[in-house]
Amino acid sequence: MPYLQRRRLTAAGDISGQDPFRFKLPKSGKFAGFEIDIRCQRANARTLHTVVYPIETQLDKIEMLRGGTRPIISLTGQQLDVSNYWDNKVPNPRRYRQNDATEERLVLFLHGGANLYDREYGFDMDKLGETYLEIDHSLTADETDKFDVSTSLLDIYAYQWMGAGIPNFKGYFRSRQLAYWTTSAADVIRRVSIPFDNPIRRVCVQAGTRAMTVGGTIKDIELVVNDNLYSPVHIKSPMRWLLAEAAEYGLHNEIGGIEYMVDTQQMEVPRWWSYFQTLMGNTYGSYSGEVVTALGITLPARLVHQSTGNKEFNFTYRGWGFQKALRIGFDHEADGFDLLKPNGVQTLDLLCIENAASRVARVFVQDVVSY
Repeated sequence: MPYLQRRRLTAAGDISGQDPFRFKLPKSGKFAGFEIDIRCQRANARTLHTVVYPIETQLDKIEMLRGGTRPIISLTGQQLDVSNYWDNKVPNPRRYRQNDATEERLVLFLHGGANLYDREYGFDMDKLGETYLEIDHSLTADETDKFDVSTSLLDIYAYQWMGAGIPNFKGYFRSRQLAYWTTSAADVIRRVSIPFDNPIRRVCVQAGTRAMTVGGTIKDIELVVNDNLYSPVHIKSPMRWLLAEAAEYGLHNEIGGIEYMVDTQQMEVPRWWSYFQTLMGNTYGSYSGEVVTALGITLPARLVHQSTGNKEFNFTYRGWGFQKALRIGFDHEADGFDLLKPNGVQTLDLLCIENAASRVARVFVQDVVSY
């Protein structure tokens, strides 16, 4: 009978001198996916009360390259993080802590199909040929309020189908960023052409400016076919779309960590959500009698310590629009019934109406490639 084997392919220490970090993946076998486990210690206890740098912000681009150059996956760390969230319906495993010399950790997955147990789609390495994992990162030099890069560690794991009767994959899911720009003015329309040689599974819009939501960056999103002949999706309110997504897909929309509080300053927690519902904090360790207050109903979500002195607090944080990304999904059905297929379609475009100037926006997509 078939079974899925998880095994470690490599363990790398101090990747600060390897940018990009590059690793050759197995050249044969059928794989459900690969796992990246990255961790690094903080360079110092947090001092900034606004900007904060979770470890995924230091992963500039993660790529799986067929033949060394053709991307199967080409996403930022945050885009891969939210893609995994959509696949698994829960945030990835992570440790977030901001005290001096404490470790941050993040696990990311490169799925060949919808998840690790998709038997229809995956990576057939015999058909893909020579394939590399490449990670462009910013863990190259110590920086205040970031990381001690000499403590960086990176493990890569493989999930390989083994035994008799293993799956015969039809193809794999390809994910890549298509567009990156800075908005120019309110109500300007940006048209992003979506390549449509293969069935489309997801079209995604992400707010790239730290202080902006999806809707604060792009206020109107429309997918149009054949030069506006018809529109399968038109989003007038990104916030309402993302609120509905949690129920539609059954997403677990809670995450947390250990925050470092500087005296009585209001400390922003990571902007993991585009829109948030609740933020709760409580004492960490032996700080009895301490009080922390949560602030904000719109971004930024903040915690404030009610007495002087620097201390740590646990927090949990619920919201919508993980990693400030929105998906237009044709990804409900495991058999691909609801994929957006190219039959009779000459052009597919995403129309994005900008909310204001000087805000970074990104578009990334996932399509289905047959072997």
